[in-house]
Order: sequence, then structure tokens, then C-alpha cells
Amino acid sequence: MYKPGITIWYNVTSIERSLEFYTKQLDFQLQFHDAESGMAMIRTNTDDCIIGFSEGVEVIPSTSSTVFEVHNIEQAVEVLARKGVTFIGDIETIPNMTKLATFTDPDGHSLMLAEDLT
Repeated sequence: MYKPGITIWYNVTSIERSLEFYTKQLDFQLQFHDAESGMAMIRTNTDDCIIGFSEGVEVIPSTSSTVFEVHNIEQAVEVLARKGVTFIGDIETIPNMTKLATFTDPDGHSLMLAEDLT
């Protein structure tokens, strides 16, 4: 019934600011942008994983997190920090499971990096 793929959709206060963050700071690719309708989509580095945006007047950030898998979390945090991404706290380690680093997008949506330790 389902086909592979997932789209995550966020309401944002500024499409341009969100596209700048997700393409320039996180290095994802622009897939679609319609300034007139206030909508855009970016393609992540994961096949068939899209993040979409709708511009809205009021944005209430989600308390759930979108998690991006990385090979080396320390290196990824260093690269993104140089691009202006601000992380919340230190890298958290859950022994024999994962390492996590939390940050937010310009509208306060929670995002995380994860390195698998299994």
C-alpha cells in the first residue's frame, strides 16, 4: 500500500530564511519553490525524504524532532557550527546505542543529528 519515502512539513515565518538555513547551512537541495503561494520543498541526502514549508503568520514549533543520521557526529557538529548552526547543549551519548546533538531551525523546530553506536 505504501511506497518508500516520507515528507515532513513545517509552517515557517519566512520561506526565504528557511531555504537559506536548510540549503546553505545544512547543504540540502532545493526541489520546489513557489514564492507566490509561500511554499517550498527541499530534498535531504536521504532518498525520498523531503522537507516542505508553508509560510504562515503564526508558527508554533513542534516538540518532536526530525533526526538526520551522520557517520561522525563530532565532525558534523563542527562543520555545521562553522556554518552558523547553534547547538543546544553538548553531544549526548546513550551507551551502546547512539550519540545525539540537538539544534533548531530559524523557527524553533527541533532537529537532531544522530550517530549509531550499535
